[in-house]
Amino acid sequence: MTKLQKYNRIAFAVISVPVFLLACLAVFFMICELLPKSYPEYDENKGVISKAEAEKSARKKEYNQYISYNSLFVLNHEQQEFVVPVIARTMEKPERWTEKFRFSEATVDEIVFDEADPATLSVTMSDDGSTQREPVKPIRPKRIKDTTTLKRLYTEQFVNLVYENGANKIHRSVINERFTGWNLNYIRNGKKRYLAFFGTKVDSNNDGYLNSDDQGDFYLYDIDLDSVKIVKIPDMEIENYFLMKNNPILIFEVKDKNRPMSHKNESFVYRYNLNTSIFEDIIPEDEKKLHLKLIVK
Repeated sequence: MTKLQKYNRIAFAVISVPVFLLACLAVFFMICELLPKSYPEYDENKGVISKAEAEKSARKKEYNQYISYNSLFVLNHEQQEFVVPVIARTMEKPERWTEKFRFSEATVDEIVFDEADPATLSVTMSDDGSTQREPVKPIRPKRIKDTTTLKRLYTEQFVNLVYENGANKIHRSVINERFTGWNLNYIRNGKKRYLAFFGTKVDSNNDGYLNSDDQGDFYLYDIDLDSVKIVKIPDMEIENYFLMKNNPILIFEVKDKNRPMSHKNESFVYRYNLNTSIFEDIIPEDEKKLHLKLIVK
C-alpha cells in the first residue's frame, strides 16, 4: 500500500466519523420531533380535585396538589381588613426525556404603542396665523354619592377565602367543605357588605376537578354576619351579574338548565333584590311570546 493510499484512508476515517455522528444526531432529533408530544402541567390552578380522585390518591399515597396564598385584597385600611384567596395548585408532572431535546419556536411579545387622544387637544389660531394646540379642560360631571358599589377583586379559581379584620381581632376561613370558586367580587349595599362569587361543590362533568367548567352556583357571603347564602333560581343557571347604581338590585344573566341543544345560546334576564331576596324575570311571558311571534309569523 502506497503512502498516498494510507493518507487517503486516514483522511477518510477522520472525516467520516464526525459526519456519522452528526447524521446520528440528526436522526435522533427527527425521532424526538415525530414522537407524540406530552405537555406537563406547570403548577396549574385547575381547582380542587374531586373527592373520588382525592380518595384514589390517598390510597396510593400520592398527592398532586398543594396550597398557595399569592394575593391579598384590602377592604378597609383603617380596620386592617382584607381577604386572601386560597389556591389549590396541581403539581408539575415530570417532563418526558425526549421533550428536552425538542426545538422550540421563539416568540416575540406584541408591542402596543399608546396614541394621544385627539379629544384632549384643540386647535387655536395665534396672532401670527400659526396654529397652537391647547389642552381642553374637561367638564367634570357633579358626582352623586353612590349607596352601592361592586368591586372586582379576583378572577382566578380559589378553594377557600381567608378573611381578617385586625382592628376587631377577627380571623376566619369562609368555606368549610370541598369547593372551588371563581370571579370574586366585593359588594357594598348601604351598610351591608358581601363577597360575591361563583362556585361549585360537584364535579358535574366528571373530569376529576371542581372548577369553572362545572355547573356553578352564585354565592353571597355576608361579611359582618359571617354567613354564606347560595342564590338559586329554579331550573336556571346564573352566568353573569351587574349591580344597579343607588339601589340593591342585581341583574342576572341566566340560562335554562333544561334547554335543548338547539337553544344552546338562549339566555334570560332576572332581577334580584339584595334586601328582600326576591327575584323576578324582567321580561314577562306575554312579552316573550310577542318577541317570538314577530320572528316566526
